[in-house]
Amino acid sequence: MKGSGAKTGYLLRANLKQNRIKHLVWIAILVGLFASAATKFNVLFGTQTDINAIVETLKTPAMVSLFGEFSATKPYTTANVFASEMLVFMGMFMVFMNISLAISNTRAEEDSGLLEMIRSRTVGRLAPTYATALEILLINGLMGLLYVVSLIAAELNGATMRGDILMGVSIASIGIMFGFISLLIAQLANNSRSANFMSYGLYGFFYIVRMMTDVSDPKWTWLSPVGWIQKTAIYTDDHWLPVVMMLVLGVLCLAMAIKIVGTRDIGSGVLSTRNGHGKAGKLLSSPLGLVLSIERNSIIGWIFGGFVLGAAYGSIFSTIGDIIGSNPTYRKILGVTQINAANRELILNFLNMLALFFVAIAAISGILIIFRLKSDDKKGYLEILHSKSISKTRLALSYFSVGILVSVVVFAITLAGAFFVGNSTLANPIAMKHFWETMLGFLPAVLFFVGIAIFLTGALPKLTNVLWVYLAASILVKMFGPLLNLSDDVANISPLGWVGKVPTEKLDVTVTLLLFAAFLILTIIGIVGYNKRDLE
Repeated sequence: MKGSGAKTGYLLRANLKQNRIKHLVWIAILVGLFASAATKFNVLFGTQTDINAIVETLKTPAMVSLFGEFSATKPYTTANVFASEMLVFMGMFMVFMNISLAISNTRAEEDSGLLEMIRSRTVGRLAPTYATALEILLINGLMGLLYVVSLIAAELNGATMRGDILMGVSIASIGIMFGFISLLIAQLANNSRSANFMSYGLYGFFYIVRMMTDVSDPKWTWLSPVGWIQKTAIYTDDHWLPVVMMLVLGVLCLAMAIKIVGTRDIGSGVLSTRNGHGKAGKLLSSPLGLVLSIERNSIIGWIFGGFVLGAAYGSIFSTIGDIIGSNPTYRKILGVTQINAANRELILNFLNMLALFFVAIAAISGILIIFRLKSDDKKGYLEILHSKSISKTRLALSYFSVGILVSVVVFAITLAGAFFVGNSTLANPIAMKHFWETMLGFLPAVLFFVGIAIFLTGALPKLTNVLWVYLAASILVKMFGPLLNLSDDVANISPLGWVGKVPTEKLDVTVTLLLFAAFLILTIIGIVGYNKRDLE
């Protein structure tokens, strides 16, 4: 390319080299999970009886809220079950990968001053954006191809070549769409932090819309771009229109991003920031207050978003509880007391499954703040604080304590939203003790992940990205382990496997205390490590 796109190829090669480890990790985790699941589904759901049983489960409101509408028609096949269970979740992680790639290659490099250095050379104004867009196409195209190859090799019962291709293309397309949406948001926001928050917030909003419309009336799911991937009806009708819609929306966002890049000054954003106060408030008189002030908007966003997500899931508790009672066969066999007990068991199992997601959300909210200590150090933002009479311990504790507090509050608020809103929909509310059991059972798992973040930030800052891999693997193994017939030992790679089926099972006090002790030890090591190591 010449002119505004000069040296696009050079930047693309540089980006691919710089991000090669990240790409390999994403490919290993996502494609590995997808391929291993595909190869085992014929064994797991090899008979029509097995298929019909799992289909009835997938049609329940709880499963619809997680995996989306089951739209396949009879006779159901193993391929129908696989597509229904994998599309939404694979699409979710593809979105996360592309948001991270788009923001880190553009707005984050602009914040660090690297983009200004690049533009000082004979590099076109649009070259960084072109290079990132091409990288998004390449990585998603490669992963889409690997998904198709995995499906062909698995030879799922009921699968077709057309359906295999459509599934691989669909998963790649939702990644491309959100990658290009994030490129646009990177131009609208004033910094990478805001761009990340806006991108993930937009996805969260679309996900909640998808979840609520799928449960209430799937026709309205077309309102959410996240729900378009389900409308492909893979292995049944094989609709390509949703793929076209995702790619068209992505291209439109990319075109707008390119238009803005051509006129926007470096360091600015389309959305103007509010001017600060003329004088600093008392909150800014300490490092702790500074961190709280800087992270104020994101903290509010996490808390509000967590409550809304929890309340959205809680709103379907009554529907879940009516599954057994609405079945005439069960009504004849069971009495009212037994029906209520069975319904309560269903809801508690659903609450256990939701708690896994809430742990991830809460942990991420705190980890991002803790990791800010590393990035702020690296960018030189803290040099003025280090020159004052502020100890490194005090500075580190300011970031760590805010991160810990936010994780705890976000988990509590999200769980409370699900529990109390859900209880308000039930004729026979579940006991309050189950809320506290779930809270005490899963909160130590949140703290354990946060403790790892503190340990890595303080002692091993170059390995902080390992935590994201560990957290993602923990969620995926716990969610899909039973479907893949993985042993409990595999699930025990993380605390999510240690806490058990709380609140349907009794809280294991020993595990709770061990996780809390591990959190304290990791925190202490992290603080000591930060004091001993040189500043970046």
